[in-house]
Amino acid sequence: MDYHFGNVEYWNREGGYEAPNVESWVFRWYGRILRDELGISGRKGEKLLEFGCGAGAALNFFHRQGFEAYGVDISEGDIARAKQRTLEARDRIRVIPPEPSENADYFGVKFDVVVGIQAFYYFNNTDFRKMITGIYRQMKPGGIIYATMIGTRAQYYERSTDAGDGLRNVNTGNDRRKLKNYFCQFTESEEDLIRKFSLFTPIRVGHYEFVWQEEEGREYHYTFTGRKPLDAR
Repeated sequence: MDYHFGNVEYWNREGGYEAPNVESWVFRWYGRILRDELGISGRKGEKLLEFGCGAGAALNFFHRQGFEAYGVDISEGDIARAKQRTLEARDRIRVIPPEPSENADYFGVKFDVVVGIQAFYYFNNTDFRKMITGIYRQMKPGGIIYATMIGTRAQYYERSTDAGDGLRNVNTGNDRRKLKNYFCQFTESEEDLIRKFSLFTPIRVGHYEFVWQEEEGREYHYTFTGRKPLDAR
């Protein structure tokens, strides 16, 4: 099946994916790296894009810090909730097509910061390059990107099959959650992570992991913070 269709079908199920609170890998990254290390607090109204904003928990967090926050997602249900959560920014939140483009134009502005929290890995290699090139083009020189990418150490990798061009199809489930035609690409190592984001100069590379239920296995994500070169267009 066309994996784009599978992604849309999955993320629109039952109106989307409800995550009402901002996660620690968002607010800790903001406090420790973006604000304290890089000096970008949001107080100057810096333009921030969240790619794959979902129902808007992180987007609303950045909005409250003072950023001129923008959000995009493929799920109509999630975008509807994000607009309700961040009413002042509702005109800066919209649904986008699942197929990426190098010439994507998100709101016609240049961004100081782009974040993709568990959102950048739902593409095969070819589409990932299109997506990240389009985002790079819309960032200001010196702009900051923050990405979290699922790793091969995550339990889903063992329960997936090769779907071609770097993509894998996850089919697994239990009484709590069932995944069918859940397409994503996995990152093997920090070196692989840096290669995927080679357009950017690495600043910080890390990971986060957790196990909530032993029978479901481990969640594992790499984190990448990078900068668009100052001399880039």
